[in-house]
Amino acid sequence: MDIEETGIYRRYQSLVGSYLPPGLEKSRNADMQGAESRVSEPLRVTLSEILDRYDAFCFDGYGTLYNRGDFVYPGAMEWYRLLRAAGKHLRLVTNAASNTDDFLAADAAARGFDFTGSETISSGSLLADLTRGRPVGIFDFAGFSGLNRIREAYYIGRDTGVNVLAQAGITAAENPADPVVAVSSYTATDEMISHSVEILRRPGALLLVLNPDAWAPKIDGSRSAVSGTLAERLRVVSGCRTCYLGKPFPAIWEKVRASLPSGSRVLMVGDTIGTDVYGAKVAGFDAALVVGRNVPEESLASDEAALGVRPDYYLVPG
Repeated sequence: MDIEETGIYRRYQSLVGSYLPPGLEKSRNADMQGAESRVSEPLRVTLSEILDRYDAFCFDGYGTLYNRGDFVYPGAMEWYRLLRAAGKHLRLVTNAASNTDDFLAADAAARGFDFTGSETISSGSLLADLTRGRPVGIFDFAGFSGLNRIREAYYIGRDTGVNVLAQAGITAAENPADPVVAVSSYTATDEMISHSVEILRRPGALLLVLNPDAWAPKIDGSRSAVSGTLAERLRVVSGCRTCYLGKPFPAIWEKVRASLPSGSRVLMVGDTIGTDVYGAKVAGFDAALVVGRNVPEESLASDEAALGVRPDYYLVPG
């Protein structure tokens, strides 16, 4: 990770720490430190080797199972088929906010991963809860008043992301009545960024970060800045208030937990330390990192040290 990416994920950790009850925060921090002291190096395992240790398996989508178009990572379909055959509970837990959960499930199914809508839990799905008055996001300000009255927002993201806004009763508008900007991807021109900053510099402005991912892997193995990085740049330039939905923040994990049988032993499988691995630890779940996607092998040790977080396993195909 570069300095900017590291700073973004450290900010997320600071925000999570400020929202967890003090006792719970101390307990979870101790769990993380305890795991590091017990295992000097996370085990490199195949899924079949740890199959019986867990009742439920949560997967990140992009960068873990698949990427753009119809690209599926080697070994990913074998993981999915193994778990289905074993009768395990599966969840697609994604920071994608480009459409509603039903559409995201259909998108995964088109690649061969037949998740149902009820098995799909996205960061975007939390927005409707937020506008109905439930405190499901992480804020960098005190209080939640007025959020359920948001009706318009300037939107940056894929065209289909307006479905996520509509589900929450929000209309995408060029000049919203209230100074609100919603970001779900880094699909922004210079003009869009300038307009966003102008809106966010107004009194009481709010930036809704629908997808907190800072960087994401491409099919060719390179990486690029995505919505979380754009949102951070907008925040720094404008000085606005922010609201974050999705991994690594607690609300999405509570939604995952509520969807599973009580007492389920849960493993989260992902490609990003700052959202998937750290988020799983916040939830009290075990975590497996797929190395070589969003975390190159050569930067693995330094990235873990920078965030003070290690997975329980490094998951390899097989």
